[in-house]
Amino acid sequence: MKQNKAFFLACIISLLGISSCETIDCTLNNTVAMTCNFYQDGKAVQLDDTLTVTAVGVENPLLNRKRGTSSMSLPLSFFNNVDTMLLHVSGENYSVTDTVWIEKTSHNHFESPDCPVNMFHNITAVRCTHLFIDSISISRPDVDFYEDENLQIHFYPSAD
Repeated sequence: MKQNKAFFLACIISLLGISSCETIDCTLNNTVAMTCNFYQDGKAVQLDDTLTVTAVGVENPLLNRKRGTSSMSLPLSFFNNVDTMLLHVSGENYSVTDTVWIEKTSHNHFESPDCPVNMFHNITAVRCTHLFIDSISISRPDVDFYEDENLQIHFYPSAD
């Protein structure tokens, strides 16, 4: 009888100990990506042609043959001060590639020992070759967990 009481007491103490452990509060959305939206004639537009984005020095495309999009989310490198990306747009009768250089600083973001360390970025400058992109403006330089617009990519005015 004493053994049953001792076992029961040990179980209760164990359950209380387990339930008092700290929960892990890691951010569920832990993807760090730069969000770019497309504009033309001062308005948000959808790019109906095919868009492929590659980064210089990276084997696989960052975005592969995307159609009908008005935005894109792209990862940035951890250790480069400048990321060079090739934006290739192709339509029925044309194909053109613009090069975009994104200058940035990067820093580690630490939440707790139970969560992975992430790399946040701060975009300091952007430039491009201006083949189909008229201009690029920085709307929010901080690239972090939030999916807010970081860059506005402005295409040349329409011929209408």
